[in-house]
Amino acid sequence: MKKKHTLLTLVLALSCLLMQLTPAHAFSLSDLSSSAETAQSAAEGTSLLSRAKNVYSGFSDSTENLVDAQTATMSLLSPSSASGLTSELGSIESESGFTRLVKMVAFSESMDSATTDSSLSSKLTDIITDPSSFDKARKVYDHASTAYTSGNESVTEAKTLYKEIKEFVASPSSKGLSSSLLSGLSDYSDKILPFIIENAPARVKTAASIAESFKGFL
Repeated sequence: MKKKHTLLTLVLALSCLLMQLTPAHAFSLSDLSSSAETAQSAAEGTSLLSRAKNVYSGFSDSTENLVDAQTATMSLLSPSSASGLTSELGSIESESGFTRLVKMVAFSESMDSATTDSSLSSKLTDIITDPSSFDKARKVYDHASTAYTSGNESVTEAKTLYKEIKEFVASPSSKGLSSSLLSGLSDYSDKILPFIIENAPARVKTAASIAESFKGFL
């Protein structure tokens, strides 16, 4: 009888212990699950930000290649304009970040009428006549082709990313992420990607036009 009483006491004590441990154990599992979800969201946000930076970098490189092609074309058409173009480009290159990109795009646009003129090929026929000018023509073509390819890739990815970032930032999974990460994503979705989406197609079109005009001199 005494053994049965002792056994019953042990069972009751063990039951009480389990009842005390279960809520703590459940809280621990819930906390771990929440931490895992936050870590996953942070990784997704970081990946989106990295892709956005690559798009920005790609369009910046594309624009600089296009400007190189345009300034070289302008110099071929009018050698006396070279110093003025170099001075203006130097002023832009002293800038940094997004401001530099905006000014570089505007500079490129200012040369569109001369470098996409339908009579450009016929004008170049009278200019590109010796080994030195043919070498310049090759460099212009290379810059324009590179600008076309990278610019096309940038605008396609920018459109995709714009939608993905907007959806991510608005989703519950973004809650609790660092303010710096969310701020970075918002900068791209609100300002940088829309700028690329709006301006890249015209820059790509200009690059294609220049490459086509110089292709016959390779």
